[in-house]
Amino acid sequence: MSLTSTTLLILAVLLALAAPAATYVLWNRARGPRPVRAATRLGLIGLCQATVLLLVGLLINNHYSLYASWSDLLGQDGGGPVAVHQATRAATDLNQDGRNPQQPPGFGGPGQAAHVTAPDTRNTPTTPDPPAPTGPKVTFVPGGHGTQVAAFRGPLSGIGGNGDDVMVWLPPQYHDPAYANTRFPVVMLFPGYPGSAAGWFSVLGGGQVLGQMLAQQKATPFVLVAVNVNQNGQNLNCSNIPGGPQMATYIAQDVRTMIEANFHVSDRRTGWGLMGFSDGGLCAGKLLLQYPQDFRSAAQMAGDSTPDGRQVVRAGTDFVDQNSTLWLLTHRHPPANLPVSLLAAVSDQDTDSLPVAFQLQATAPDIVSVSEHARGAHNPAVWKSWLPEMYTWLSQHLDTVG
Repeated sequence: MSLTSTTLLILAVLLALAAPAATYVLWNRARGPRPVRAATRLGLIGLCQATVLLLVGLLINNHYSLYASWSDLLGQDGGGPVAVHQATRAATDLNQDGRNPQQPPGFGGPGQAAHVTAPDTRNTPTTPDPPAPTGPKVTFVPGGHGTQVAAFRGPLSGIGGNGDDVMVWLPPQYHDPAYANTRFPVVMLFPGYPGSAAGWFSVLGGGQVLGQMLAQQKATPFVLVAVNVNQNGQNLNCSNIPGGPQMATYIAQDVRTMIEANFHVSDRRTGWGLMGFSDGGLCAGKLLLQYPQDFRSAAQMAGDSTPDGRQVVRAGTDFVDQNSTLWLLTHRHPPANLPVSLLAAVSDQDTDSLPVAFQLQATAPDIVSVSEHARGAHNPAVWKSWLPEMYTWLSQHLDTVG
């Protein structure tokens, strides 16, 4: 019987109705010593609660498409892609960017990961260090899962200052003396709603997965920066709300400038990428198109195309459109000198996000690639299983080191 079948749901309804009826009938018929009768009655109460929880769980699962099958529920789905529908523009358009005229050394070709080696400084002319970024200096403290965390209030947006605004994970190469003068590429990470930046490293294991790939030389050593985009429990869809919170400014200007001032990271658009899941996927896609001067590539996992946060919707349909990835691809195509790439990863069993990905690609086939998976619904276990593919793709579409 399928996890999402109507038959199972009807059975759960019948059980939820039958359990209290059975409790009523059997309550005074319990036999045996007092402890046995008490245990029997507690069992009947537990049965009533269990059947109600089963029914509620099924209703929530069916409404939000969290798990598509029993194997999905057990964490056995979400494997490799069924098909990768590539964008029509080759990944080598990085060298079309005036700020990055040459393809970075060690950069993998299509279908390959970047193989990372220590920079070779032999026979290299000495050049002066670039000026240090002038952004705010922030104190980071140890966080969970190998991260550093900071309370950061953006000087332009006024957002933040709540304790866990920004979490940073540094690759092992960052502390290697051979990379002392290297500016590392950055991938900014966005959670869904509701969700927190910490979920990227606890539930999804974002740093752990990348660390394993780096040990096998299968990815670029990115600095991972997870941002708390759901400040005070609000779903702002990473948008600048008219007369309200300026979340897009916080991400693209405040946080980016702060990271550049506090870590050895790239100051070029080609060294900055975005990634998110669910509502965070919408953030990644739309910010890429709203700020092509700051970001080169984005990957979204089961991402939405249109914002639905309360404050965004209240601002009117025009504002919703202007923060929709689909609308932006149609009406705000990035200029030729600022090429961007977007990967939309979806599952055939996630019926909400599946059509979104192909709508995005149909609208901008030169920008959007689609990674289509056979199994897996809308849940973190599935997205975690996709991370190696996401890191590989980002390694092909952002600056590397070497």
